Amino acid sequence: MVVQKSPQMRRPFTSFAVLAVAATALCSGLIRCGHADVALAAEPNREYAVKAAFIYNFAQFTQWPAEAFPAADSPLTIGVIGDSNGPLETAVQQIAGKAVGTHAIAIKHVSGPGDAARCQLLVVSPNADEQLDEIFKQVADKPVLTVGESDKFPWAGGCIRFVTEDNKVRFEINPDAADRAHLRISSKLMKLARIFKR
Repeated sequence: MVVQKSPQMRRPFTSFAVLAVAATALCSGLIRCGHADVALAAEPNREYAVKAAFIYNFAQFTQWPAEAFPAADSPLTIGVIGDSNGPLETAVQQIAGKAVGTHAIAIKHVSGPGDAARCQLLVVSPNADEQLDEIFKQVADKPVLTVGESDKFPWAGGCIRFVTEDNKVRFEINPDAADRAHLRISSKLMKLARIFKR
């Protein structure tokens, strides 16, 4: 399988400090070692900023197959479904224009499951839980990195799920779902994640 490799993928492990760098820019350096200390009740906007920083780094440490992009300099589109103008979509807008390798990041609102496959990374808000089955029908076997939050998300076929534990934002990776999507998630990211197993 031919994959698009970004320069970030070839750096040594210490370069994973980019996680902290992105977090510093987006949420005052809250991300450390794969989780973030977040006062969820008092500062909900900070929680979403942390998640946006994670989403940027999920893109940085994922390899898409070459056919996922029409051209080498095509944008990497991050779609958000189920959170129209909500706090998560607003936070994700902060990473628009940043780059992953040769691909500038573009953010779009996904109005329904029919548009779910028109992006490389799809963020599924819990508001869209009732549409999960249809969403995953649309992205089945397509190179779309799916990111969600609900308990049922990995069971439905999602690749990465946010988990809040002890007031910290963490994440869980479903490697089987990533394989079905023809995506290669860096071992550096895998080491920081909880691994989902059926």
